This record gives sequence, structure tokens and C-alpha cells, in this order.
Amino acid sequence: MEKQTIGPRSYGDDCDGCTGPEPIDVMRFQRAIRAITGKWKIEIVCSLIIGPRRFGELRRMLPGITQHMLTEQLRDLERNGIVIRHAHAEVPPRVEYELSQAGVDLMPTFAALRDWSLRYEGQLADI
Repeated sequence: MEKQTIGPRSYGDDCDGCTGPEPIDVMRFQRAIRAITGKWKIEIVCSLIIGPRRFGELRRMLPGITQHMLTEQLRDLERNGIVIRHAHAEVPPRVEYELSQAGVDLMPTFAALRDWSLRYEGQLADI
């Protein structure tokens, strides 16, 4: 992939009279970004790409995450419809998490963001 430099925008001839998004669309974009941003959300979603995982498996896959933080992030992802929680009626209790269809549908977006970050790699600030 060819690296790009960040410079002035160039719209070309096909954008005469282009306008920005409507305010409602900006709000929708912000809501979508909030649904997937958090200290561990992207890592959790990427860990579930390979299939359902139990809580302990996820914790082992994500060194450095606390039990409290994993619980909080999973609940938020579930509330946003990205992760599905399955509680099995067993002793001891068994809970598994998996991506919902909405979570699976995020994968092309993640790939596009990865490609964008590679394209502008030298100019993006490290966090």
C-alpha cells in the first residue's frame, strides 16, 4: 500500500457544491464511535473474532486487563449489541461471550481503519 502524506484536501471535479454531513449523521457517527471505543473494547472484539470465549479465556488473552474492567467493557459491548452473553444453567455457572451479527459486521470497518492507518502511518500520533 502506498504511503500518503497529509496535505490540503483535493475534491476533484466531482464535488462541486459538496456539503458536509447533516448534524443527525454526525450524531450517529459519534454514537457508533462511542460504542466501539474504550480502553479494551477493540481488543475484546478482536479476541472474539475466532469464536465464543469464556470470561476466563478472554482475561488470559488480554494480559493487563482487570476483572472489573473486562466485566465493564463486556457489559457495554453487550448493551450496544456488539457482543452476546450466553449464561448456561450449569454448576458451576458457565458464561460465554460471542460477537453478534453487528459485531461481525464491524470487521470490514476495522479492516478499512487498519488500511487507513497504514496509509498514513508516519503522520499519525502515537498514543
